[in-house]
Amino acid sequence: MPLVPRRRTVAVILVAALVCAALALGARSRPAAISAATRTIVGTGVTDMVRTPWYGMRVVDQSVVFRAASPRGDDPAIPARGGILVDLDAGTILWQENAHAQLPPASTAKILTALVALENFRPSRPVTITDAALHQDYDETKMGIVAGQTYTVRELLTGMLMVSGNDAATAVAEDTVGLDRFVAAMNAQVAALGLHDSHFTTPVGLQDPEQYTSAYDLAVISAVAVQHFPLFAQIVATPATTLAATATHPAFDLQSINLLLSIYPFAVGIKPGWTGDAGHCEVGMAVREGHRLLSVLLNAPYSYGQTRHLLDWGFVREGLPTTLPTPTPAPTPAPAPSPSPSRHG
Repeated sequence: MPLVPRRRTVAVILVAALVCAALALGARSRPAAISAATRTIVGTGVTDMVRTPWYGMRVVDQSVVFRAASPRGDDPAIPARGGILVDLDAGTILWQENAHAQLPPASTAKILTALVALENFRPSRPVTITDAALHQDYDETKMGIVAGQTYTVRELLTGMLMVSGNDAATAVAEDTVGLDRFVAAMNAQVAALGLHDSHFTTPVGLQDPEQYTSAYDLAVISAVAVQHFPLFAQIVATPATTLAATATHPAFDLQSINLLLSIYPFAVGIKPGWTGDAGHCEVGMAVREGHRLLSVLLNAPYSYGQTRHLLDWGFVREGLPTTLPTPTPAPTPAPAPSPSPSRHG
């Protein structure tokens, strides 16, 4: 799938286009998502650009469209409220089920958080943690950062994507440009990608009736993040890592919570999620002989097993094996010849 970024600072052109699109598409399907996203982006007034909450932040300005592949009639039955399987190299949809249904994202929202952060901040940018970023409930997933400590954006993204740290995700937004401005940029990024099924209210994905996405939108967001930011692809493919101690924070041993990395040998990420409202969610990517498939399952009771099943089905459809080849055993060396017996006359 050729993805050619056109990066620029969000400006009047984007806002005008979004407003016109919202008016023109008002009678089409999925109007709620369009109006909600537009309302967030232009909420402080189109004519007063300086005071718009996302002013000065960049987006990857590009429209990405996946086209449906020819039907085969052997589609797998996957128990999920929404899902999609995409061949990233061909840009085709191999399977979909309610792919445009607006559903809670859970922690898959952090894929978009990472995309916005990487587009706007250097990975080495220092971020000093404030109390405002540390308001998580006791049962939320956390990296374990402490107010007053300083981390790089790379370190916070590592904690956010590997262990799904809500504290790290909030700090990436709150302690850089502020939560409202960052979330507004998330919705501006969604609009810049030509997506209509999503609206975000937090960088972490916790339950909120005003926060939703679709399997299709998450597939596009994930594809853009992987294509444009190798650091993102590297982090989500890492099973475990250690963040070394520095003068500004202690060491962290991080183990990825994405079990797909341990149960599926071709997996290279990307992000699971769960809330009571969203159910089990999984955005999974796998590579076989250089061929990349990306799946999204939302509210799937057996998200890891079903993701593996769906990816296997996709590889078979594409004519690729789903098992690792059995290594050819090394030949057994021939025994050394015995020394000739000595002869005496």
